[in-house]
Amino acid sequence: MARSPKAVVLVVAALVATAFAVTPAYADDPGLNCAVTATASITVTPNPVVYGQNALLQWSADCVSNTPEDVLVLSGPGLTPSTAVFPVGGGSQSVFISQPGTLTWGVTVVDTSSDTGYSRALASTSASVTGVTTVPNLLGDTQAQASAALSAAGYVLGGVGTVVDCNNINRVTSQNPSAGTVLLPHSSVSITLGRKPTPPAQCP
Repeated sequence: MARSPKAVVLVVAALVATAFAVTPAYADDPGLNCAVTATASITVTPNPVVYGQNALLQWSADCVSNTPEDVLVLSGPGLTPSTAVFPVGGGSQSVFISQPGTLTWGVTVVDTSSDTGYSRALASTSASVTGVTTVPNLLGDTQAQASAALSAAGYVLGGVGTVVDCNNINRVTSQNPSAGTVLLPHSSVSITLGRKPTPPAQCP
């Protein structure tokens, strides 16, 4: 039984579509092949991370037909610079936790060939930050009290200055950074103590 011209056109169109479907657009571009097919994972240990300490990033990635054109880009806190480029594969890197909140690291695969410049986000991981410390309030303390309070909070006493303040003689009148500032452990905090005026001036 003869087919109608319309049926023949539909059959030909279907065959052409099938032919293109089984030949990916990136088949002649190995770099893009990898970027399109890549998978990855990334973790951070410990999780949650600890403020002022190192954490360990570990990642792995794979793809079809990896070439020198294909790289991983890792992004996130503690990386120097904030984004770092590695060959597709896997590895680990220590990162220093220097900010509070919830931190996120990501892995992106990039085809660096000039004809495509294709990139795709593959995986990410997040961790909350624990152990965040803040500068204590030292106002009104003696120098010895201020030093002890800083030591208990994980900080050290920095510079000690003086200013004429008859209401706070030998007491802290100001501090830098101010109370409540989020600061990395072992950082220094400077203070200013009140003192009497230089004679012959006197306190009222």
